Amino acid sequence: MDNKKVADDKIGPGVELRDPARLKLLEELQKIFGPVSQKAQASLLLCDLEHLQHLSELSISYVALDYFERGLSDQTVDDIVKKWCQRSRSPSTVSPARSLSVSHSQPKPSPLRRLAVANTETQAPEEQEETEILPPPAKRRRYTSPSSSGESRSRYISDECKNRDSYRCVVTKLAGPLDAAHIVPFFLNKKDERASFFNLLKSLFAQRIEKWKNLLDNGTEFVENMLSLTPTLHRFHSAGLFGLQPIEASLDGKSLKLKFYWLAQRETTSSTMINLMDIPTFPDDVELEDIKICNAKDGHIIKSGEIIELTTSDPEQHPLPNWDLLELQWIMQRLTALKGAADIPDSVLTESEDSGEIFDEELDEWCERNIDEEAIEKAQSSRIDNWIGTQQIQA
Repeated sequence: MDNKKVADDKIGPGVELRDPARLKLLEELQKIFGPVSQKAQASLLLCDLEHLQHLSELSISYVALDYFERGLSDQTVDDIVKKWCQRSRSPSTVSPARSLSVSHSQPKPSPLRRLAVANTETQAPEEQEETEILPPPAKRRRYTSPSSSGESRSRYISDECKNRDSYRCVVTKLAGPLDAAHIVPFFLNKKDERASFFNLLKSLFAQRIEKWKNLLDNGTEFVENMLSLTPTLHRFHSAGLFGLQPIEASLDGKSLKLKFYWLAQRETTSSTMINLMDIPTFPDDVELEDIKICNAKDGHIIKSGEIIELTTSDPEQHPLPNWDLLELQWIMQRLTALKGAADIPDSVLTESEDSGEIFDEELDEWCERNIDEEAIEKAQSSRIDNWIGTQQIQA
């Protein structure tokens, strides 16, 4: 494994948005294309620079306009984000009335409620992440080798991920409940979905797409594509509320450093027409209203820019997450935020000591009744989703 380290001036969510070469090309393209949708702008803010250069070279002919309309249609960007966020429902199933822009007089929808809907309605049962509930690590079920069945293999990989991460959330260090969260979503484990996804990306990221395709050639079910997260953080990640930027990896493969960033959410709808040079603010120090997470070991508030270090004593048997897949995640998380997929939350999800005590009491009761561990996991995950879905939306 190569030693990798990102230069200081390349760290942070808004690096591409401040790049002079990119800004110059965007200025040229603005003169040609005029206003574009916010979602199309988002893709141009993050795509390979070579793609913008190619568009600029074609701009003297009508071919450029045709290329732009075909390659960067609103539907293309919508489909990319939909697949990334594992939203399998087709937009055609949404009624025309609901597809219209929300009036300013109406309350903003809470992304926490949208998270609950996305997790309970748009994912097939086999695509939903499993939540690991205590008991302590010594009593966890072990799998000596992956089974040939997809379900058993996913469970084996999930167990390996949590074992590698010492049964703690890699961000908060909390010791449960825990999700083995995919870096590249399980929705793309299917070969046809994966092919469709990369077909959407190929014009935007031609310089990097082959390495991503090669890494995922056999699907998403391998431990280098997994991170241990609390269920709450997992759902925040699925909504594009935060991203993890890989910044340094040791030569021996035993250490990987990431930077945690809350991502600024655009308040205007993704279909809003804007000029390419109306560059949004995408700061490094975002704080989302009413959302805070703490480090479980010392209690400090985790803020944007905090370094998260993952370690392993055995990079062969327990490899750390893959750098290139984390980079893909870093791009897609920011695209989701810049597109306007999620508003700043109007409700708060807290993890208090009281709720932890209630959980411990329920767990003891379940254990006394000899309820199967898998049933406990499903029940707790469902309860979390339902709780999120019932939070009040402030007017």
